[in-house]
Amino acid sequence: MVFVIADQHLHLERGLYSPETYPVSWLERYLETGRARGVGRLGVVEHGYRFLEAKGLLPGAWAEGRCRYHLEPYLSFVERVKTLGLPVSFGIEMDYVPGAEAGIERFLARYPWDFVLGSVHFVDGVGVDLETDEPRRLEMGTGKLWQRYFSLSRDAATSGLFDVLTHPDLPKIFGVRAPFPLDEEFRRTAETLAEAGMAIECNTAGLRKKVAEIYPVPAYLAAARKAGVPVSLGSDAHEPENVGYGFGEGIDLLRSYGYGEAVHFIGRRRIASSI
Repeated sequence: MVFVIADQHLHLERGLYSPETYPVSWLERYLETGRARGVGRLGVVEHGYRFLEAKGLLPGAWAEGRCRYHLEPYLSFVERVKTLGLPVSFGIEMDYVPGAEAGIERFLARYPWDFVLGSVHFVDGVGVDLETDEPRRLEMGTGKLWQRYFSLSRDAATSGLFDVLTHPDLPKIFGVRAPFPLDEEFRRTAETLAEAGMAIECNTAGLRKKVAEIYPVPAYLAAARKAGVPVSLGSDAHEPENVGYGFGEGIDLLRSYGYGEAVHFIGRRRIASSI
């Protein structure tokens, strides 16, 4: 590997531990894999819906069943890691839900996060990336799902709550494409992100999914580049072995569309590094 870059999106959640019990040794396994793949800094996030203090911000039975941990013990872990001087930033991944902006803002204010990832995992209550919600997606219709997804992505940007739009064309996760061209959605969303000062994520997790490609598609990335939207790079790893996964391919893609740097965050301050 010839690059040293930040993996700006990874989770600690698929081990033997909960957010209330993470040991530093678990985080060190992520750092070890990262170093082997040329990753010099980690951006660690938890899904906001996992914390009791965010209860109800992502409505529905699916989220309620995963909302079970207190925030304070996790923040104690974060503070302990910070005393060690490790190359780690801590953020939170929050779902954008229309009408919940005030509650999201109150939850985010509980801690001075280094960055906030904004995600759209649910469209009008239908899970975009839940296999069990396939019947509901079919009932909604593929076209409406894609249109609403981009509309909500733009609303997330204009809310001013987030630093990065994550996995920005997530509805393709199962290999289902929109039934019409999306170029206008790409353009409008990229311009909205630029106006909001928000970054877009080049997320390599798609390589590990059924769609077997990076988020976003090249045409969306081209629109983001044209609009002047900065880009972050994330593996969306939920386990140590996937830190930096596919970053060689991701960086080649970014370079091919004119990106010469990727951003990471410390204290909500955007920092650019050459790729």
